[in-house]
Amino acid sequence: MLEHLRNCVSLAMWVPFNEGWGQFDANKAVDFIRKRDTSRTIDHASGWHDQGGGDCVSPHIYFKPLRLPRRRKGDKRAMVLSEFGGYSHAVAGHAWRPGKVFGYRIFKSLDDLKAAYAKLYEKQVKPLLPKGLSADVYTQLTDVEDEVNGLLTYDREAVKANPLSIGYKDELG
Repeated sequence: MLEHLRNCVSLAMWVPFNEGWGQFDANKAVDFIRKRDTSRTIDHASGWHDQGGGDCVSPHIYFKPLRLPRRRKGDKRAMVLSEFGGYSHAVAGHAWRPGKVFGYRIFKSLDDLKAAYAKLYEKQVKPLLPKGLSADVYTQLTDVEDEVNGLLTYDREAVKANPLSIGYKDELG
């Protein structure tokens, strides 16, 4: 995979382990990757057992208020909230399987969903920026099968919320 994707200019970070799926010696995996690709960052264990490797600390937070984990002494890795949110709303006529809904918080209307996004960014994400948050990744861009927590529907025909209108408009203009 490293060799096959080495010229893919949109690939910014290698993530060998996500949420502990098969995680074993993550730091050894980082060494293996770095020997083959020095141009990209590495998240050694996204959302799982942080062994102090890679280029970032990356928790996944869904069921509690957002906060950054404590840094180990001398740890200079970037803080990346690599999964959060998971707010859900099924848009009629645009679901993979109507009636099946999964999300960490389910909203009955698009207006309620948009208000919750705005509140999440305003009250929880933005306050983490001065505390060292370098990046965040909302889960997820599109609905996938039974998970209806995307910003777009499964068929990509309906936009549930424009990211520029739910938290960063003032910074982006």
